[in-house]
Amino acid sequence: MAPFIPERADVYSVRAILAHCKLPNELILTILDHARYWVERVESRVGYKMLFDEEFTRSYNAAVSYLAANAIPPGDPTDAETPKLKEVEFLVVSHDQAWTTENTKGTFQTSSWFEVSIVRPLDPAPLHRGDTDVFRSHSFLEDQNGLGQSIDKVLEDVLQSRRMQLVPRPSSAQEQQRLHCPEMIYTTGSKPEPPTEQEVQVAREGEYAWYLQGNEVGRGTSLFDGEMIRRYTIVWSSDSNPRWVGNDGSGQGKGFVDALREGDCILVWARAKRRGWENHVHGLRITTRTII
Repeated sequence: MAPFIPERADVYSVRAILAHCKLPNELILTILDHARYWVERVESRVGYKMLFDEEFTRSYNAAVSYLAANAIPPGDPTDAETPKLKEVEFLVVSHDQAWTTENTKGTFQTSSWFEVSIVRPLDPAPLHRGDTDVFRSHSFLEDQNGLGQSIDKVLEDVLQSRRMQLVPRPSSAQEQQRLHCPEMIYTTGSKPEPPTEQEVQVAREGEYAWYLQGNEVGRGTSLFDGEMIRRYTIVWSSDSNPRWVGNDGSGQGKGFVDALREGDCILVWARAKRRGWENHVHGLRITTRTII
């Protein structure tokens, strides 16, 4: 039996019942928080997308936006309270090319992965479905595949024309999952020349994206391990709700949830880099949980 997921009206009803018992509002909110009585919003996409380098080039670098979702659902205009985001759950269904010439089979030392950006409007009005549709459109996905650019460069024209910006990660330290080879560290594929500190910093991957999940390297169909396609569940939470779900190939998402504001858009990228690496995406789901 599926668990009960409250709607906004359900939360207000429970709050009214507890208030009738003369409980202070601070205690009511604490009770709802501990009970995880949160409102959920789900955005999903089911559709096969393959990132594949037909030229088999050493400099291959693909960044494809696969799914966009509003971070916090817009509240009732007559309501003075703004929903507070507690956690974001991602479900990624994917696999890589199912082979490797490196001694990394079965690990997550991969160049086939997913990452997440925060898109923020420059104007006070929140992003609406019409604004985020540009990231869902077939033409946009095709145009961005294999451009060999960093994410901020890929979106530069789109963001400027629609008055949006990418939110940088709060930490300048690179995430652990990007450190196993130079191609994962630098947008150029190698350390830029001349290697001044400023140029190295500018050329680093992950400045405008959090590492979400890597594909298990070289996973094929097996009688014992099952199908090639894997389903990865990753949960990132706010500092007030310290909870993380993932595996060795999952990003920690530090600062991600607390960086999100009402009106922001969560944008998930499929990535593949280096010769021979592929990313086969079958579906993705984003679930946001907010407390009212």
